[in-house]
Amino acid sequence: MSRRRSGAAMGEGAQRRDRIGIGGSAGGLPALLDMLAAYEPQAPAALFVVLHRAREAGHLLDILKQRSPIDVVEPADGARIAPGCLHLAPPDAHMVIGEDHVHLRRGPKENNFRPAIDPLFRSLAIFGGARATGVILSGYLDDGAAGCRAIVGAGGGVIVQDPNDSTSPSMPRAAISAVGEPELIAHAGVIGTALSSLVAEEAGPTHPVSEQVKLELMIAGLEKASMSSEDELGQLAPYNCPDCNGVLWRIEDGPISRFRCHTGHAYTQNALAHRQDELLEQSMYDTLRSLREKSRMLRDLSEKDDINRATFLKRAAECDADAANVEQLILSRTARAS
Repeated sequence: MSRRRSGAAMGEGAQRRDRIGIGGSAGGLPALLDMLAAYEPQAPAALFVVLHRAREAGHLLDILKQRSPIDVVEPADGARIAPGCLHLAPPDAHMVIGEDHVHLRRGPKENNFRPAIDPLFRSLAIFGGARATGVILSGYLDDGAAGCRAIVGAGGGVIVQDPNDSTSPSMPRAAISAVGEPELIAHAGVIGTALSSLVAEEAGPTHPVSEQVKLELMIAGLEKASMSSEDELGQLAPYNCPDCNGVLWRIEDGPISRFRCHTGHAYTQNALAHRQDELLEQSMYDTLRSLREKSRMLRDLSEKDDINRATFLKRAAECDADAANVEQLILSRTARAS
């Protein structure tokens, strides 16, 4: 399973592969529970979990506490990393790690989420190096793929849930495409069994992390988000940020094309297209509402103005016709998406 020898005795002062980052989205919770059910660690390891979640999804912590074989916490900012503990990213904050502590940051959303997987994985690459392993579970789109590349570049490993075992295979497929050959592709339960022994293995050599990865981690924490910092990452793109309307920079990261604005919002190309679709649909519904309200207002005016009644009714009919066209456009887009 592992690229490294698990049977060899660890040398004096050697480090273990005891920093495990786990990311998932749609279908990620059942996969995580299956993984934890098979997890019997042969040595203490710190697990860090990011599941895309709504701000009000507080029940997730209770579920994991009931089902996890190790302690589960939602860490406070600055909390020490606890060996043998699962650290769950709280709602509406990116969770990243330092040398010995967990940090929570209200930085801009990445791939339309906060918490997002990529910031955690970048921090694991920087502060975990070869000790780090990234695990990608079921999920929609491709959050975590760029973070997987960062972990592998630092000497760590990547494990991916088998897309055929995933409720939403997009995220596992994106991770596989990003790194080329993950350490393991398997059923969630098999991943839990594999991690049980992996955490006792000696870590290999750590490789230097690129300045780009370090800069993007700082941006996620609102430490260095500016137009000049984006100039260091990529080239100006012909798109605007869908969340703040700022200009976007295009970042080529191996097989992944990504985008950032100068306030720090970040998207893969798929996440950007998805967000554009969301805002386009919202704009169409806003237009439909405005046309219907305008029609109603014009008809009300016609009842109180005999001189201009015909004009008001004509304009109301035009609004009704435009509204019908917009409604048909919405329905046709919905049909294509289903």
